[in-house]
Amino acid sequence: MAQESLKILIVEDDEDDTFFIKDILKEGLVEPAPLIDHYSSIGSSLEQLNPFHYDLAMFDYRLGEINGIELLRNIRKQGCDIPIILFTGQGDQEVAVEAMKSGATDYITKAKLSAESVTQSIRYALGLRKEAELRKHAEEKLKKSHVDLTLANQELQASMEKLKTAQNQILRSEKLAGIGRMVAGVCHEILNPLNILSGHSQSLLIERKNDGNLCNDLNSIMEEIQRISKIISSLLKFSRKGNMEFKKSDIRKELESVLFLVEKEMQLEGIQTIRKFDSKILPVFIDTDGMRQVFLNIINNAKFAMHRGGVFTVSTEVLTPRENWSFYQEKDSPTPNPEKIVRMKFSDTGVGIRKEDMEKIFEPFFTTKPEEKGTGLGLSVSYSVIEKHGGILEVESGLGIGTAVIIDLPIRK
Repeated sequence: MAQESLKILIVEDDEDDTFFIKDILKEGLVEPAPLIDHYSSIGSSLEQLNPFHYDLAMFDYRLGEINGIELLRNIRKQGCDIPIILFTGQGDQEVAVEAMKSGATDYITKAKLSAESVTQSIRYALGLRKEAELRKHAEEKLKKSHVDLTLANQELQASMEKLKTAQNQILRSEKLAGIGRMVAGVCHEILNPLNILSGHSQSLLIERKNDGNLCNDLNSIMEEIQRISKIISSLLKFSRKGNMEFKKSDIRKELESVLFLVEKEMQLEGIQTIRKFDSKILPVFIDTDGMRQVFLNIINNAKFAMHRGGVFTVSTEVLTPRENWSFYQEKDSPTPNPEKIVRMKFSDTGVGIRKEDMEKIFEPFFTTKPEEKGTGLGLSVSYSVIEKHGGILEVESGLGIGTAVIIDLPIRK
C-alpha cells in the first residue's frame, strides 16, 4: 500500500530560509514528496488555519502581528498535537525554553540553520510523533484490555454468585429433606402416646368436673397437648413428600380465597390490604391445600410484623424464568423448563428482619416470635411446599422497613 505524502505547514517570513527549507524537504527527506503550505505571516489567517490538516509544522518566532509562541499556544489550545519546530534567533535561549514549555517539539536557531540541522530536527519530530502514536495505541489497547478484564471479572463474580446461590439452595434442600425424613418417624412415635394422654385427660375432665383445681390442671395439660399436636401437624406437613395432589388452577383465585378468610381480621388490626394482580389468567399446577397453607403462613407472619397496623400488598406478574431456574427445581417437578413463570410478591410495612437472622429464616424451629405465638416451622414448611411445586421462594427484608416474600411458580400451558 502506497505511503501518503506528509502535509507540512511552514510559517516563515524570510524568503531565503523558506526556499532553503523547502529544498531540503523536496530533496528526499521524506518520500513521497511532502505537500507543503507556506505562510509568510499568519495574523489575519489565524482563524481560518486548520492545524489538524497537517502532519508537521515549522514556525519562525518573529512573525509580525503574532509571534511563533503565541501561534504555538493557540494550536495546542485547540487540542492539536502535531510536531511543531520553532526557529529562533541567535541568543534567544529564553525564547527556546518558553517554546518547549508551550509545547514545541524542537527548536533550531537561525544561525545554525542547515540541511543537517533541519533534517535532524524533522526526523526527531516525526520520530517523537510516531512514538506518541504507538504509545497512544498501546494505552488504548491497555485501556480496552482493562475494560474487557473488568467486564470479565464482573461476569465471573455474577456467575460465582449464581453458583453460590444454587449451592446454598441445594444444600438447604438436602438439609430440609434429611430433617423431614427424621421428623416424620419421630412425630409418629410421639403422636400415639400423645393421643392416649389426650384421651385420658378428657375422660378425667368429665369424671372430675366438680374438682376445680384438678380441672384447671387438666385444662392446662390439654392446652399443651394441643400446642404439641399443632407442632407435630406442622412437622408432618414439612416432611410430606409424595402425597401432594397437583391440579391446574388460576393462582389469583387461590390468593383471593385466602385473602377473603383473613382480610376482615386484618382490617380490625389496622392493616390495609392492597391487590396488584395481573389481568391475565395465571394457570399453575398446584396442590391446593399446600399452596393455601403457604399463603396463610406468609400472611400470619406479616400480621405479626405489623402489630401496630400497616399496609399488606399482594401482587402477581408474568415473567421469563431466571437464567439458573433449573438449579431450583426438583427432578420430578410438575412443570419442568417453563417458558413463563408467575411471580407473587407479598410485601408488608412491618418491623422487618435483622440481617443476622436472614440466613436462619428457613431453618426449622427458628422464630423471632414468642414461644406461644409460633413454632418456627411456617417458612420451612412453605419453602418445602414451593420447592415441591418446582418453584422458588425468597425473602427480602430491611429492619424498620418491612419484608417481601417472593414466590416464583412455573405457568402451565
